[in-house]
Amino acid sequence: MADTVGKSTDKLALALCLGGVLIAVAVAIVGRLFGQNFTMMAYGIFVAFQIAALVLGMVARSKPLGKTAAITSGVLLVASVLFIS
Repeated sequence: MADTVGKSTDKLALALCLGGVLIAVAVAIVGRLFGQNFTMMAYGIFVAFQIAALVLGMVARSKPLGKTAAITSGVLLVASVLFIS
């Protein structure tokens, strides 16, 4: 049972990490198409997904996908904060 939970957690962490980027970009593009500025909302979505991916990746860091999700989401969060400032 624990092995099944670990596998789903690391896959979910990686999906949240990559999906957060795609959803944030999609929100920003759709906002631009409608003539609105949704950049801060897209950034909030991005940060929320990356924090969730980082937490789940840390929980499942014994698995390769969990470790990948934790490292990738950590790098993306740090890079986004550096880019904003």
